[in-house]
Amino acid sequence: MNCPTERVIRTPDTGDLMSEYPAHVEIEPRVHLVRGLNGARFPEANSLFIDDEILTLVDAGSDVRQVTSTMKDLGYRLKELDRLVLTHFHIDHKGHAEQLRQISDCEVMCHPLSVKGISTFQGWAEECGITDHPSFNEWIPLLIEWMPLLSSDYKITIHFQNMKPISCGEVELIPLHLPGHTKDHTCFGINGLETIFLVDIDLTSFGPFYGNLVSDIREFKHSIKRVIDLSPKLGISSHLPNPVTDNLQELLEEFLGVFDKRDAEILRRIYDGHNTVEKLASLPTIYPRIPFEPYYFFEECMLELHVQILLEDGVIRQERNEFEIARR
Repeated sequence: MNCPTERVIRTPDTGDLMSEYPAHVEIEPRVHLVRGLNGARFPEANSLFIDDEILTLVDAGSDVRQVTSTMKDLGYRLKELDRLVLTHFHIDHKGHAEQLRQISDCEVMCHPLSVKGISTFQGWAEECGITDHPSFNEWIPLLIEWMPLLSSDYKITIHFQNMKPISCGEVELIPLHLPGHTKDHTCFGINGLETIFLVDIDLTSFGPFYGNLVSDIREFKHSIKRVIDLSPKLGISSHLPNPVTDNLQELLEEFLGVFDKRDAEILRRIYDGHNTVEKLASLPTIYPRIPFEPYYFFEECMLELHVQILLEDGVIRQERNEFEIARR
């Protein structure tokens, strides 16, 4: 099937009603957004297809049918893909990379810090920090049933370097290493920095995700501020169905502001007696709900990063493994 079944989708941030969901949208000459299914919601994500001398796909989280349909519409077959560029190690971004590599024999590029998390399931789990969780062995079959591609091994053939342009012909991709979401998280400028593939600085209503061992709130905030300082005119999210042009700076500021809102909510709940990470996670505090048991791990990871900073800044203190407000 070349295109997904037509359906009505309401985008989470804009409320726009879409009666169609085309596989791809041209962003600028030779650059196409390949939409992930289900509004590009996790475990799907958008990809970029560069129709140039070197046929290039940035990220492989979009369903293969979406990639196939895009390439067919532009006069190509899947096996003609020349290059895959992966932004970081998360499964919704490396996704179908190995399947596409085997079909096309394309080169696969990533940041040097991505190699461990991309290459194997064990590497992914260690980078997430989930291997030390007491329920890890019980979760393995659940995780692989939910995200079958996790069980794949992936081959990386070459690394890109921060700020060193990747030429596709007329189009240049500029790697912008912007860690925090993960240590390897990389955005891409397209023919300069006015158009940026924001990847998981994704502008969704959920806000930033940093629920891994290799996540860092301070770095994430700094990375978002770097993007704001670049003042891009167009931003492409991995998890919104359309590029963002209107109010992009305002949306980036709002996305950054989610960290402070979460701090405030954590402090409010500590004051109300939810004074351990476990109690905060059980509510939950960051996720609106916990749909799947491993989400407790991600919730706890993010909470631990928040309370660590609140402790370091003297906003809370810890007595007998319980938090209390030091100053408000």
